[in-house]
Amino acid sequence: MHEFYARLDQFLLDTGLESSTAGLGCSEAEIDAQEQQYVVQFPLAYRLFLKWCGRGRLQSLDQDFQLEFLDYYWDSARDLLAENQATLEPGGFVFSEWQGYNFFYFLLGVDNPPVKLCIIKSDVEPGLRYIEYGRFTDWLINSIKHLVKLRQSIGRINVDVAVVWAELDQLTCLADQP
Repeated sequence: MHEFYARLDQFLLDTGLESSTAGLGCSEAEIDAQEQQYVVQFPLAYRLFLKWCGRGRLQSLDQDFQLEFLDYYWDSARDLLAENQATLEPGGFVFSEWQGYNFFYFLLGVDNPPVKLCIIKSDVEPGLRYIEYGRFTDWLINSIKHLVKLRQSIGRINVDVAVVWAELDQLTCLADQP
């Protein structure tokens, strides 16, 4: 899985989807401190993600996933769940949120856990909706694909979407390697 992040990083730089990722990663000590605070062991895929970009914001993801904001993400998720008389499923760990109406979480216990999005159904329909994204690395690749397509469609980047997607699909195979 280490090779997955190394190759993804290089791919994003080579294609111009990122200008630099230098200095965006967290140290082992920072990650260990958060694990101790939450009394959990982060899955390998998430630990490596934090080592890659846990201190910054990647253009290719267009959302914050910073380690230092975990408390904020959790508070926001708790509020959203409470407002909708819901609870987080056992083993769920919140790792991001967006403007108080959704949050991402994964299930602890495996190296490349499934990721889910919890989102308000709509302004008129009460309740929450859950979207499953597959493994953490699959979610990451699909998030980048979505933003590549969106940015190309509005003229923000000039890439062949099909080619970029095919290369990203090839990278997913690396996630199965240790």
